[in-house]
Amino acid sequence: MIKGIYTAFTALEGAWRYQDVLSNNIANATTTGFKREIGVRQSFSDVLLSQQVPVPAPLSARIQQVVGQIGTGSFIAEFSTDFAGGAFQSTGGELDLALGAGFFAIEAPDGQIFYTRDGRFGRDTNGDLVTSSGSYVLDVDGARINLPHDRVSVGADGLITADGEPIATIQVVDFAPTMLTRAGEAHFSSTQPGELIDGGIRQGYLEASNTNLVEELTTLLAVQRTFQANQTLLARLDGTLDLAAGQIGQLGG
Repeated sequence: MIKGIYTAFTALEGAWRYQDVLSNNIANATTTGFKREIGVRQSFSDVLLSQQVPVPAPLSARIQQVVGQIGTGSFIAEFSTDFAGGAFQSTGGELDLALGAGFFAIEAPDGQIFYTRDGRFGRDTNGDLVTSSGSYVLDVDGARINLPHDRVSVGADGLITADGEPIATIQVVDFAPTMLTRAGEAHFSSTQPGELIDGGIRQGYLEASNTNLVEELTTLLAVQRTFQANQTLLARLDGTLDLAAGQIGQLGG
């Protein structure tokens, strides 16, 4: 019975976390360049072990002693970012850029470097190429890009030209997924340098969120049902435990 209570509680905790993740995915279904988060399945025994390790004795020892080894199938152990590309949407905007691969390198006003696939760019009052939030888009040398007032063209390799004259080349870098940490709805950070690549830039396009609303809503409904089922199970097990404790007390009397 103790094993059942622990299993139900852990399932409730996981379902609660999963609902938050799915809700965030749904809320960003229209966010340019957004990458959804997905659940990573793991066997329950592995999850149990990972949850025991950081807990100091004697609690961890008591959990191991009371709960023991449980085989209850798979469980959502953690969440990871799905870096699959989103659909390209034609805008015709001069400084709307979409990437086939990699990430734009941008510099926030406070100097921090982030990476994004949100290519909604424009000129600031000084003519610098900036994101919709005011961060500076960087060139291959890590410098800010200053644009003329004339219309510019951006090649697939990131080379910016005006009247046929080269101005700068936009920096596009790629990373192994484990090297990136989410730092906002469509921004990521990394403690390690990325690899400069030809990102296959398309001018006049933006990359939509890779969130699939139908899939997210269906999964959210399933997770909510799982939460309710385990909530009911936990309540019943708790009632049974109370009944058993009462009966043991009567026998002792």
